[in-house]
Amino acid sequence: MTKPIQSALNVLGVLETLASHPPMGLSEAARAAQLPKTTTLRCLLTLQEAGWVRLSEDRNAEWSLTNRALLTGLRAAPAGELAGLATEEMNHVREAVGESVHLMVRDGLEQIVVARADGVGAIRTYLPLGTRIPFHSSSSGRALLSAMSAEEAEAVLTAEAEAPGFDRARVEAHVEEARSRGFSVNEGEWREGVAGVGVPVRGAAGDLRGAISVSLPVARMEELGAEEIGRLLLESQRRLADRLR
Repeated sequence: MTKPIQSALNVLGVLETLASHPPMGLSEAARAAQLPKTTTLRCLLTLQEAGWVRLSEDRNAEWSLTNRALLTGLRAAPAGELAGLATEEMNHVREAVGESVHLMVRDGLEQIVVARADGVGAIRTYLPLGTRIPFHSSSSGRALLSAMSAEEAEAVLTAEAEAPGFDRARVEAHVEEARSRGFSVNEGEWREGVAGVGVPVRGAAGDLRGAISVSLPVARMEELGAEEIGRLLLESQRRLADRLR
């Protein structure tokens, strides 16, 4: 039987190590990957040349993944189809309000940013692709919770119960409000000074696919109005559902 290429296995092992940890220095990465430092360095340089990892420019010299891993994975996953179909709607909402629009999908007990349409204002919010966001304090998370089954929502909230500032009764009130209005609102509970309005994204059969949210400074939401942003998102939600067969 043909043997696997050990060097390729080493490179993949280092890649998976970085994917499971925050930015790491060479020594830390070598220990985590259980490889000699010289082997780990060769793997990192190979991944850097291929565009999969980057080395920080500060004196800490830490390695981290680029978005290439995320984008490659999306092309082979259902979220990739969703991101592709949602781009037009996200751009439409961004053009209407001038603020950043994000697409999130659920990943177990977390949600992750998989697509983004950046705002055009001088002051705008920004979330890198791959950012993991709490459910209880974000508009996208509350939108997702409002569309989940009771069992799924319970598992998520139990997992986040120890988060700073978590208030179960308040979270449930926000989720119920989102369920009745069709869209959720965050007035700075996740990030101070940053508000959000979100809607769940469903397929044509009603299955939950993800969430789209507008993220903007609190002052801008007061100016635009959560109801108007919610109306735009609900229109996009309906159009997108027709395309998600």
